[in-house]
Order: sequence, then C-alpha cells, then structure tokens
Amino acid sequence: MGDGFDMRTPWAEQACSAELPLPDYPRPMLERGRWLNLNGTWQYAVRPAGRTALTDQPVPDDFDGEIRVPFAIETPASGVRRTLRPDQTLFYRRRIRLPEEWAGQRVRLNFEAVDHACAIWVDGILLGHHAGGYLPFGVELPTGRPDPEIVVAVRDPSDTGHQPRGKQALEPGNIWYTATSGIWGTVWAEPLPENAITQVHARPLEDLRGFRCRVDTERATRVAVRTALPDGTAITVDAPAGQDFDLALPDPHLWSPQDPYLYRLQVTTPDDEVTTWAGLRRVEIGPIPGARPGQRPAVLLNGAPIFLNVPLDQGYWPESGLTPPADEALVFDLTKLRELGFNGVRKHIKIESRRFYHHADRLGMLVMQDFVNGGRPGVTIGESRLVMALDLHRGDRSRLAMARAGRADRSNRAGYEGFIAQTIEHLAGQPSVVCWVLFNEAWGQYQTGRIERLVRELDPTRLVDAASGWYDQGGGDFRSRHRYVLKLRRPPRRDRRPFLLSEFGGLNLAVPGHLWPGTTQYGYRFHDSPAELATALARLYRKQLIPLVEHGLRGAVYTQVSDVEIETNGLFSYDRQVLKVDPAAMRTLNEELLAAFARLGG
Repeated sequence: MGDGFDMRTPWAEQACSAELPLPDYPRPMLERGRWLNLNGTWQYAVRPAGRTALTDQPVPDDFDGEIRVPFAIETPASGVRRTLRPDQTLFYRRRIRLPEEWAGQRVRLNFEAVDHACAIWVDGILLGHHAGGYLPFGVELPTGRPDPEIVVAVRDPSDTGHQPRGKQALEPGNIWYTATSGIWGTVWAEPLPENAITQVHARPLEDLRGFRCRVDTERATRVAVRTALPDGTAITVDAPAGQDFDLALPDPHLWSPQDPYLYRLQVTTPDDEVTTWAGLRRVEIGPIPGARPGQRPAVLLNGAPIFLNVPLDQGYWPESGLTPPADEALVFDLTKLRELGFNGVRKHIKIESRRFYHHADRLGMLVMQDFVNGGRPGVTIGESRLVMALDLHRGDRSRLAMARAGRADRSNRAGYEGFIAQTIEHLAGQPSVVCWVLFNEAWGQYQTGRIERLVRELDPTRLVDAASGWYDQGGGDFRSRHRYVLKLRRPPRRDRRPFLLSEFGGLNLAVPGHLWPGTTQYGYRFHDSPAELATALARLYRKQLIPLVEHGLRGAVYTQVSDVEIETNGLFSYDRQVLKVDPAAMRTLNEELLAAFARLGG
C-alpha cells in the first residue's frame, strides 16, 4: 500500500501478504454438507481483447504469473495490483483436484461474483458465460474428470459502460473508487444429486402465524420441510415440489433487532437435502400508536414503530477493495455499529457476499439495500450542491431524461430491470433486508414510478425508497433527501410521507498513518482533531437532527461507516484500526435520537 497503511487489522493480525486470511464460506442460503473451496492461488494473464468476442478469444499458452482469488486484480490482496482496461481480457487458469468420493457425480462450479462479463472453459470445453458483476452464478462440470483445468476469461468496461457498476472508476477520485475487475467473490464446487433442490422460498404469512413456502427442484418430486421450533421440538410438512404450501407455526417467534430469531429449515427429497433459515417478520408504513393527530407515519416492524438508524455502508477495504478480507471483517463492522447504537446499515450501491446478509440476519441488523447503479450519473458533484440547496426537481420519463440517464437504449433498460428482478430473488429470504433503494442521486434514474411498481410486484414484503436524494417523483414510502454541509431542513408540509434523511453528516477527520496514499482528501466538512469532530457531531445531532423527529423524521443515514480511499468522513478509518468517535458519546447521541422518536407515542 505504500506509505498509507501498515495493514494490521482488528480482525486479523496478519499483513497484506500471502498469509492474508482467505474468505472461507459456502452459501448459507442453501447449505449442503459437501463443498470444496477453490479460493487461493490461480494463474493469470492479461491480453489485448481486440475485436474478438469473449467466447472466441484464444486462451494464451503462457500466463503472466500468479493471482490470489477471490481478490480483484486491482487490489493489493490479489498480489498483482494492476488496472484492467476495457480493451483487455483477463484470463484465470487453475487445475483442481476433486474429492475421490465425488467420482461419477454431477459437480457444479460456483462463482459468487465476477465483474463484469466472463466465459468459463473446462478442459478446453466452453461451459458457459455470464454478464453482471454482483450476482452469483455457476456452471456444471463435465462428469468423469477428477482433475479438470478451469479457465475463466473476463472483460470489464468499468465506468466506460452503462452496466451496474456502483462507485468503480478507472481513474478514481472524489467519490469514485478503484475499479473491481475479475473474480472478487469466493469460487467453490459442490456435488449435486440427479434431481437437485434449486431454491427454497419461505415468505412470512400476513398474520405472522407461519410461512408461505415453495421448494423448487430440477424435476417433479415430493419434498419434506422439517422446521426446528424454539422449544426443541420440530414439525414436518410434506408437499409437491414447485407448489406453494403454508407452514403453520405454534407460538410463532418473531424476528426483530432486539430478538433476531431464525427458524432453521431442513429440506429433503428422495435425492437431495439442504438446510436454510427464515425469519418471521413484517415491515410496513403505518401510524405511530398513541401519537398526536397530524404526526407522520413511521416504519412498523411487526406492528411496532421503529426508527431506521442505519449509517451508509459502502463495503470497501484498503487491502481487498469490495471483497471482505475475512469473514471476521463483516462481523466486526456490524457488531461495532450495533455497539455504537445503530440498528442497521444502508448497503450502498453494492451487493455483499451472502455471508454479510447471514450475519445481519443473526445479529439483528436492519439493511436498506441499494440496487447497484448503472447508466449515467444524473448530475456532477458541483451540480449536486445546487440540487441539495434548492431541492430541484426533474422528470424522468421523457426520451431526453432517459438519454441523460444513460438509458436511451431499450436493451439497457431491459437488462437493468432483469438485474433488479435477480437481486430481489437473490435476497428474498433475508429478514434483515427491509427496504429497497431504487435510484441514488438520479444515477441512471428513469421511469421511477414504473420501476417502483415492478419492484412492489416482485416483492410486496419490503419498503421502497424510490429516489434517494433526488429527484423525487412523488412515489415510494419516504420523502427521501440527502443533505451535506447545509443546515438540515424540515420536509415539505404537504408531503405526508415519512421523512427519511437518507444521507447526511459526512464529517471529516483525517487520521495520520491511516490515510490512503495521495495528497488530496474528499469530504464535506473538515475537522482537525477528535475533540473538534466530537463537538461538531454532537451539535449536528442535538441542534439539527433530533429536533426533526417532531417534524416527521423517521430514519437517518449517517455518512459513513468507514473512510473509503480519499474520503475521510468515516466513523472508522479505512483500515478499521481507529474509531474516530468516542463510543460512549456516539451511543448516547443515538439513544437521544431514539428517545425523541419514542416520545411521539406518548
């Protein structure tokens, strides 16, 4: 990393070297008993892409060296740390040894995340290709090959394309960060039976007396779902695969941040067996019981009002970029935020590893989940200050508006809407995810009302922040506003939606010895010492934020969990070694915020 970090982290006392802990986790949404982790050392090569289609480009005979999977080629943890240009192809190669007991069985090769477009060959046979840098996928290996050679080819346009890419940039700076290219999620293999279970759906019933379930399999069969109960007993329900059935629960145990209870479901068929979990909870917008007339509604979790106190979480680390350097890194962030008095995070323009959502579920941390931005940013950084100051409005349905958003092409819009549907399906079973954020600060924003209807049709069980920051189109569950530097403002009186301050704060403190290499810093309001930061934070909360509760504030997203590259406005330094705020003081401010909200109920 040069002169910025020494890379010793709170979750692992190992340097950024060959000894850095490798993420070692299967997919908790569908757990099987056997799997093989393929993270580790692979060979890599970077070659000109030319005009050849990705699936037609020949695999090089000679490779450039070794790369550590699952870390993006741009990161120090990969052992390479070089930029992949849009006119280049990145190749990976590795020969693997499958367990002897898997001989003769179907084997699926799984990728948690590869950015952006990739093709996979096994022993020279093209098995498949995939586009989309944030969602998992897999291919089935040819049978009878105990030591297959895997080759993966990747191309990534980064910010030269309109695909979902979040904050990635070939030339990072300001709010744009180092690109993530290639394999950046765990690679693993698992044996499959002849008729495999492909998905288990468990959606809470409206009355919270149980779940509406469906088990999908490759072919028609019968399934048995055994659910462990809190008293140590269990119930089992049999049903046909592919059909909905109700799983009624005696004395239902609800999921909440205070009591994040998860039901374990063991699903069996004549051929397969998987384990998963589900949380029983309902989230909606409704009146606060006991509040005086005229008060705005709030988020209700299982019928009880709750204030969304969820800081902005971008999920970056200095040594490994978007990839968590270890499972403990995910747990560290969530548990520390809980200790500071927050009850969740807004996962910002990133889909995390499935382990993140598992930890959020079991720890009781709420998640506002952004869809990953694509298209084109709606305004420049300079223009955004004017938008915040004047609360400007702009429509998003005309051809001009769609062109401005990078959505003029029909196939781009269709691709993005498909990505939305896949994201919803991917995270459908996570009780911690309580809200979808459709568009952030007009990036790629188009036809917001129609997109909102699409999301609600696909998932009627969660809330929707339709236009986070700007430009509000009158829909969604919140009046959502971003506000930096400028004094916090009340929401418009005529707009009776709950007010969500979906980004605010961004107070900067640069910590020497814990800064990203470079000479510049980016942020909104700079401070020279922890004492100065503490004073500013207390003033912001007590003089501006907390008084807004009386005027309809029902959620707040403080920017942000940690520094990211040249942004120094985190509660933690980028390496998480330094907590810039006093934990007791931060917890007290959050308690005062929640106490103000509780008083609304009389």
